[in-house]
Amino acid sequence: MLHAPQAGVLLETVKLRRMSALRKRDTLSPAEVLGARPNWTKEPKAWEHAVGDSEIVYEDRHVIVFHDPEDEEHESERIAGEIRLTLLAKKDGVDSLMDLGVADETLNAAILHGIQQAALRLGLEKKGFEVRAHVYPPLQHRPELAFKIRAGKPPKKAADSLG
Repeated sequence: MLHAPQAGVLLETVKLRRMSALRKRDTLSPAEVLGARPNWTKEPKAWEHAVGDSEIVYEDRHVIVFHDPEDEEHESERIAGEIRLTLLAKKDGVDSLMDLGVADETLNAAILHGIQQAALRLGLEKKGFEVRAHVYPPLQHRPELAFKIRAGKPPKKAADSLG
């Protein structure tokens, strides 16, 4: 059984900055988790180059969501009509989900908002969708914060329903 402080439960009022400083000491680095720095199999790529000529679904100062034409070798085969999107964070120095913290509230909120906006713009909320992140090798190939959004058949266009 963990005592309240060990379980992360606050027993007294603590100013946020002090709490953040206390937590920072307990933070593990990627090298500590993996036993070494991540061994990326691909070189870093600027988000502009990763997006290339792909169709952009949503973009703001912090994130970009685009139709991803390329599948990773460990992903399942696409089925007809399946939608695959990628959300990339534009912030430098955030190499994976493990680099995000509670202090990154603006980026965290932008990621959530970007996923929601992409889903709403494509009507994905009507039939459901999944969001996943590849974290560290062997699933994550390059240092970038990316989320994959996947849904089944695309919604029918208004012109298709007219008949």
